[in-house]
Amino acid sequence: MSVVWADLERDVVIVQGDDAGTFLHSQLAQDINSLPVGGSVHSLLLAPTGHVVALVRVVRHVDTVYTLDVERGFGQKVIDRLQRYVLRSKVAMRTSDWVVRAFRGEGAAASVGRVAGLAQAQWGSDDAVDVVAEPSSLPLTGERVDAAVVDATRVDSSWPSMGIDIEEGDVPATTGVVQVAVSFSKGCYPGQELVERMDSRNTTAPVVLRAVPVDSLVDGCTVTSRGNRVVIVRAPRGTDIGRPLAPTHRPG
Repeated sequence: MSVVWADLERDVVIVQGDDAGTFLHSQLAQDINSLPVGGSVHSLLLAPTGHVVALVRVVRHVDTVYTLDVERGFGQKVIDRLQRYVLRSKVAMRTSDWVVRAFRGEGAAASVGRVAGLAQAQWGSDDAVDVVAEPSSLPLTGERVDAAVVDATRVDSSWPSMGIDIEEGDVPATTGVVQVAVSFSKGCYPGQELVERMDSRNTTAPVVLRAVPVDSLVDGCTVTSRGNRVVIVRAPRGTDIGRPLAPTHRPG
């Protein structure tokens, strides 16, 4: 399809300060210390028990300023969890009026170009990019569409949504995104023990997210998101319907 765009219903939390990077590195499941200025990465924020608080995206805007964006309604929950561990770190965080503008379609990345706040969308593809920025700084390219059109592309790419497909309190193995939202070499963070234990033992979660062709029977599963070609379901352990969540293309 040609390039389309829509503003997504996401909360954007600004995290800044001299210790912002090291603090986020200590709290998130992903490696933040190696994130360059202008880079982005997905990460799980976990409770000390290892259960999911939120699936966030981290964007490093300048040396000591990061944003965490997450589905609408989860921004304050992210702040509340992180603030418990600030202690003496030189870091401050707040909700903002920044916007996540999604661009989808063939060559979306080239159409947007190199702009501040450019972020990897979903599994990563040149045909799917977002920009996280102040409203006055957002680019305009392509045709504006309803956010539901963009959400359908999310589902068709097998990317889950927090609060819709992923539930608060899920174990990380349920989410289907451990491969891109967790670093197994970064060191300690809250919830690491459960992640490492389930991975090392190859333990399957009681409920797993799977991508299923839209016209398939899903008996025994709960459909949580519906796209044009694919639905995402919450399936009980051992169900072989559809396939595990994974990119449907090689990242560009």
